Amino acid sequence: MKTIYIIRHFKVKDTTNKRLNSNEFVHWIEEYDNFDLEYLNINLPKFDKIYVSSQNRAIKTANYLKLDYEISDLLVEVEAFAFTKTKLRFSKSFWLVISRILWFFNFTKNETKKDTKNRAMKFVSKIENEKNETILIISHGLYLKVLIGLLKKLGYKCNDDFNIKNGKLYKLNK
Repeated sequence: MKTIYIIRHFKVKDTTNKRLNSNEFVHWIEEYDNFDLEYLNINLPKFDKIYVSSQNRAIKTANYLKLDYEISDLLVEVEAFAFTKTKLRFSKSFWLVISRILWFFNFTKNETKKDTKNRAMKFVSKIENEKNETILIISHGLYLKVLIGLLKKLGYKCNDDFNIKNGKLYKLNK
């Protein structure tokens, strides 16, 4: 039986509360991965293999947990983007929600939803072909939604929430 554990990186300490124009939002996206994290202590089982997204916040999470891991670009988050050039200021939430909606409908100059699914499928194929029985993945919210959806289609059962929480350990069995 293969068991896959998943952790969404620890919560980012983001104190940016002001509204942002498009240039400021782009700058915020660039800086977001370097913000400090809200670290948690988590009781972890033993893993045969650990994969971590190549983005800083996932690596910092793995380092805090003192894990021996392999970095994978296949686990990076779906990229947020400024959907228009404007001096008008919107909340970060607004920018992010619209960016995600546009991604969902494949209206993006970056990675499309289909591209994200293909990337996730490539990672799933990799871990399915390994002999490792117990795997940990540390990645990001939207990407993990896509990944878990693919794993469920392959027969994995999980204790999932609708909204994957930062720093919570999720378990999937096949």
